[in-house]
Amino acid sequence: MELKEKLEQQEKKIVNQKKLLEKFPDIKEHRDRWGTIRFMSKEINTIADEVFINHNCGCCPDSPIQAWPYKEFFGIEVFSDPTQFFIGQQNQFGIGEIPDSDWEEELRKENISEEAIRKIQQYFDENPERNWTLED
Repeated sequence: MELKEKLEQQEKKIVNQKKLLEKFPDIKEHRDRWGTIRFMSKEINTIADEVFINHNCGCCPDSPIQAWPYKEFFGIEVFSDPTQFFIGQQNQFGIGEIPDSDWEEELRKENISEEAIRKIQQYFDENPERNWTLED
């Protein structure tokens, strides 16, 4: 990539970030434990229509599951505030996921959209807990 093209991309990114700041004056940066920076705003909570779901840890057999509600604007993902919610854990005795009993309540307390909640429930429906048996 040529320098001119690289600078044009950086300029476009800055212009879009300025647009975000105008649209969401409360926008802040969130840095996770790996140094990834994400934008977050309370205004996203009620309109988040996407959810990034991941395990907090790749080495632990009972790793916590995180849900990160967000909405995209100008090609930039803007996350809810708070950015992530712990919604369950990986099943250490088999396969699938174990939802926390109060995960929906926690999201609703922060006014997270029903669309985001529906997508998280769909994730749990598609990854049901199943424990290993002696036959396995």
